Amino acid sequence: MTPNNKKIAIIGAGISGLTLAHKLKNFHQVDIFEKSRGVSGRLASRTRDEFTFDFGSQFFIAKNPDFKIFLEPFINKKILQPWCGNFVEIDNYKITYQRSWDVSHNHLVGAPKMTEFCKELAVGLNIKFQTKIIKIEKKLPNKKWELSDENGVLGDYDWVLLSIPPEQLCDLISPTICFYSQAKKVKMLSCFALMLGLEDFVKIPYDMALIKNSIISWLSAEASKPDRKKIPAYTILARNNWADSHIDDDIENIKHQMIEEFKKITGANDIVIKHSDIHRWRYANLGKQSHPNKFLLDYENQIASCGDWNIQGRVEAGFISASELAKEICFKI
Repeated sequence: MTPNNKKIAIIGAGISGLTLAHKLKNFHQVDIFEKSRGVSGRLASRTRDEFTFDFGSQFFIAKNPDFKIFLEPFINKKILQPWCGNFVEIDNYKITYQRSWDVSHNHLVGAPKMTEFCKELAVGLNIKFQTKIIKIEKKLPNKKWELSDENGVLGDYDWVLLSIPPEQLCDLISPTICFYSQAKKVKMLSCFALMLGLEDFVKIPYDMALIKNSIISWLSAEASKPDRKKIPAYTILARNNWADSHIDDDIENIKHQMIEEFKKITGANDIVIKHSDIHRWRYANLGKQSHPNKFLLDYENQIASCGDWNIQGRVEAGFISASELAKEICFKI
């Protein structure tokens, strides 16, 4: 710690929040607040019975030099491994393109499941789980931020750094914060993630598929990923625009529609489903953003925000956003 270290609250324990904490922890006192039971955000996994599904981000690619360096220890420990297999594109229920993903394509996944990466990243950090921040308020005369959850006040902080989707961000901050209107303009896309555990493998000539002209945009065989059980578990993602228009529909009806579409795409009409589950992602993805800011910062009010949504809906973008914010404030606050 430096003599001038500050007490910092980070809200959100996805890739951006964890990266921020790593960059700041040796210089300031950092507490992370996460509403869920564990870390990872959209780098999410779920295990039910014998089946495990990566039901958020399916993989990520490292192009940024700093991100590559950051990932090296996790790759060396084999917590991150390349996903190799047969990739296809499907349009109107026909395969229109195919190629093999090998090590050189650098499609990284956590092993033995996607959440392992964030779990390792969280080691040694002070994280308060199942703590949903419902109010942040500037208190006088010390001008510190007071954070509260449903049970009451959690403490006072010099700075608040928010690593959450823009819609949730705008629910917490006041319009007097200088970046409120900018965050308010950003609209993330939703998604449904269908998880199927089957009696037998589907007989298809691919491990992962990008799908066009369908309510489904992606499907993958979990068994094709490194260090996974060789059992018939499949993750199927809905198309974003379709999910947006049906985000509040009955979830069982959504599940039924996606299962029927999965059968149509794969030709597997006689599958025996041992397990089915579906997750509603309200804030799943977005396109490349037009504004140049990699993060949002209000020095006067000692509050800032970062996340992939400042740049593009990719894991690497989440890291870059958090890293750039940490560089900006680490020695200046």
